[in-house]
Amino acid sequence: MSYPYNLPEGYAEEEITAVIAESIASHLEFAQQQLSTYQLHCSDFEQRHGMSTEEFLERFEAGSLGDQQEWFDWYAAAQGKKIWSRKRDILARLR
Repeated sequence: MSYPYNLPEGYAEEEITAVIAESIASHLEFAQQQLSTYQLHCSDFEQRHGMSTEEFLERFEAGSLGDQQEWFDWYAAAQGKKIWSRKRDILARLR
């Protein structure tokens, strides 16, 4: 197996592979936790304002909602959800 980074000498390839697999699994679990947190925040905003996050993003990006702090908080939660979803997907495919 060829790795795109320097490997420590004196360790069996199986040992290195196991450490990498454990690290990926750990980061995958963390990414899922982060994603769940942002999903929960988005759900809370959706219930409070009676619209989906997708609809909110369309309206927010069109500038039709105003500049209340809550809209920026929802936008940040939606961006967090997107970022952690992508990270989780990448890590899940590395397993």
